Amino acid sequence: MKRIMLLASVGLVALLVMAVQPTYSMLHVDLEVRKLEGGGAVEIGYLVGSSPHRYEMIISVMPVDELKDVPDILIVGAGGRPEWSSAVTGLYDHITAELKIRGIAASVEMVDIGDLGSEMDTNDVIIIAEAVDMDEEAAADLMAWVMDGGRLICVGPSSLPFCQKLVDKRWTGPDDFLRVKYQRLNGYRIDAVEASTYAQALSLRTSAPVWALEKIYLDDLGAMTIGYLHHDEAGDLVTSAMVPLGEGRLILFGGPVSQPSVVAGDAAISWDIVQLIVSGALWSTAEPEFTAFPLSADARAGTLISSMDGDLVVLAYSPQSHVPLYGRTVVAAS
Repeated sequence: MKRIMLLASVGLVALLVMAVQPTYSMLHVDLEVRKLEGGGAVEIGYLVGSSPHRYEMIISVMPVDELKDVPDILIVGAGGRPEWSSAVTGLYDHITAELKIRGIAASVEMVDIGDLGSEMDTNDVIIIAEAVDMDEEAAADLMAWVMDGGRLICVGPSSLPFCQKLVDKRWTGPDDFLRVKYQRLNGYRIDAVEASTYAQALSLRTSAPVWALEKIYLDDLGAMTIGYLHHDEAGDLVTSAMVPLGEGRLILFGGPVSQPSVVAGDAAISWDIVQLIVSGALWSTAEPEFTAFPLSADARAGTLISSMDGDLVVLAYSPQSHVPLYGRTVVAAS
């Protein structure tokens, strides 16, 4: 686990700050960043007022290969208007509310799978949150979109269109399609669960979905675990993972959305998706660093040192849902 060294001083000079200003009634964290002499590290200053309630604050520092504002989000529906499934509408409602309370202006739209081709832009994030029936040509086009720099999030079995099928212990489908296998997560043993650095830094909530992904196949794809790892005698299972594909990223959740988590409630996957997007995780070049500040209702001010360098996304938030708290800063390398 990577931790950030805390310092006592408050004064610093900003290098470059581009922050999203929340418009909702919430605690806003002012963040300022400057490079330290000699390079290889940055100093982050934080300032937030007092709260009526005690809460924990976490600051994550994510190294990224691309600096951008929070992108627009397209949620794909297989049924089409007006027959959107509860998985699609539920995800839309939760993500929209989560962005609104943080004051983020990114748009969220529901798109019919038949109209997806005309809507695809590599600057957007596309989410497929249910089983889809897509022909091989359309699936190959979607895979090419990811490889050109798109970010695709697939939640649950049969949500990944460009996936080979395992039939009678043999993989079938186009050779360039991915081999991904889902497994039911039977039981939840806290002593057999390991949180990834991403899960700790972003307080990801989907720790025990109904379905998980077999790690052995993810390893063959060069995937990174971003959720939770369940150790099992029959083979390790992963709740969510990020697969590099060309210039883009594929994010896989075990799911499904209708039952996202045994231990975290129906809004868990929506929280996780928003956290992964606003933190810069979908554009990350390495694991984040983070520090957790203890429970307190007092105003907080101080600095911390991160050994990160280059382009960074700094995110401040509270994992406690009863205390809305948010701050985000994008810092350029030069």
